[in-house]
Amino acid sequence: MTKGSGNLSSLVASGEARVQARSHENAATNALRQKALDAFLNYGFKLRGREDWKYSDVKLFDDGRFVPLIAQDNQSSQNQAGEIDFPDFPDVGQYSLVFINGVFSAQHSKIDELPEGVKLGPMAGATSIELGKLASFEESPFVALNTAFWNDGLLLELAPEVTLDQPINLHFLTDKNAAGKFVTARNLIHAGRGSKATIIEHFSGQVGDEYLHAPVTEVFCAAESDIIHLKIINEEAGALHLGSTHVRQAEGSRYASREFAMSGTLVRRELHLDLEGSSAQCDLTALSMAGGNESRDMRTRVAHLVSGCETHELYKGLFDDHAKGIFDGKILVARDAQQTNAHQSNRNLLLSDDAVSNSIPRLEIYADDVKCSHGSTTGQLDDNQVFFLRSRGFDALTARVMLAKAFANEILEGVSDTGLRTQLDAGITARLAHSLKGK
Repeated sequence: MTKGSGNLSSLVASGEARVQARSHENAATNALRQKALDAFLNYGFKLRGREDWKYSDVKLFDDGRFVPLIAQDNQSSQNQAGEIDFPDFPDVGQYSLVFINGVFSAQHSKIDELPEGVKLGPMAGATSIELGKLASFEESPFVALNTAFWNDGLLLELAPEVTLDQPINLHFLTDKNAAGKFVTARNLIHAGRGSKATIIEHFSGQVGDEYLHAPVTEVFCAAESDIIHLKIINEEAGALHLGSTHVRQAEGSRYASREFAMSGTLVRRELHLDLEGSSAQCDLTALSMAGGNESRDMRTRVAHLVSGCETHELYKGLFDDHAKGIFDGKILVARDAQQTNAHQSNRNLLLSDDAVSNSIPRLEIYADDVKCSHGSTTGQLDDNQVFFLRSRGFDALTARVMLAKAFANEILEGVSDTGLRTQLDAGITARLAHSLKGK
């Protein structure tokens, strides 16, 4: 970006911004950055009136007040990284990569001896012809801005038949240097044939002001590979988190997504999957929690393009105060995708009379030999169940927390790591106790 080009609004107004060429990157990557910026300049934040942004509060970011954070702007944060109050992490095992304001922090990361056939490290300076192959920026301003300005992220390449027994933990932290900034992270994962791994993305902030966090992850699942992918969003109040994950699955591959949207003014998560090989399977679950005037916007797009593939999708929401929940899911079954087995469900629990849930589950089917279903339910805590628990000696708060926790447990059970599940369980319980106190 040229010096003095300012915030995102000024980029759109000038229409002539150039990304700063990065000497450690190849010509193709630099060209991709400029192409993405040109695409953004062409349409800016033209989101009003678009169906996929119908229920989102676009005024939170469409004035373009955020400034893209460039790596050298983050140098002071890297120099003072020892002063950051790091959140309590669960036992991270052998592999943990820490990124501060989107830039890799080697001093806080841990990469023990890797099995043969595993390439694991930061994206900065890496060369890959696959970057940008899945995450289209033609209609998404945030993917375009990420592609133009990303500084760092995860690069993971697994050779065929390699299994990582320990999970890879990615900690994306933001500090006071991110105030008023647009923070990016870019992750690229390539799982070779028959390989297995678990990746966990953690997002948390200590900014004290508003900021925009827009990570993008691309995942290539080769035949028979098995990837478990968790995303845990614990952003600071004032944070706008607009992230997306893009997955391509080959024959017999398995991809499991577990998302927890816990805190932040606005959290919008998009999950795009193309099932391109027969017998590919995806298992997608998510839990959203929001209170005050917060918003959670969860979107899935799954395309069944060949025969014999499976999708199982369960998204749940717990909303309190004046919070808004949005679920927009679409499963496409192409004409050649016979014998598809696809099921989508969205369930929401409103903890106050003023909370709102908008649910849009959809199926678009062009094949005739399929088993597909979709549905949505929204309700409140059952007073009869509360009364039953109170008659057994529980106070009103404990009874309501227990019922709400039971609603969330179905998603928690999908987290196999005991330490992480315990940490998530404690966070959910504490938030519910705070929300339901006095009700």
